[in-house]
Amino acid sequence: MYLQGLLTSLTNPKVSLFFIAFLPQFIDTRASGPIPFIILGITFTVTGLLWCLFVAYFSSYVTKKLRGNQKVGMILNKVTGLIFISMGLKLLQTKAPQ
Repeated sequence: MYLQGLLTSLTNPKVSLFFIAFLPQFIDTRASGPIPFIILGITFTVTGLLWCLFVAYFSSYVTKKLRGNQKVGMILNKVTGLIFISMGLKLLQTKAPQ
């Protein structure tokens, strides 16, 4: 799974363009050697890790709250059902291209 994610990121042109266009602004041109790039890479990794941890923690918290409250679960089921019904009705109104 890690290899698949790595290959996806490496072959995604948006990721490459981001690193080429945005990140060189933070590298000191007078500095020599790989140290500025290493610091920038570590900074990028740490901020990405913190963001992913926040999303995981927040999702876990919300899931626990929703599973613990049956009334909220019923409301979400009804809202989701209404959304699917309205999408189905909208689909019925469309005509197939001829």
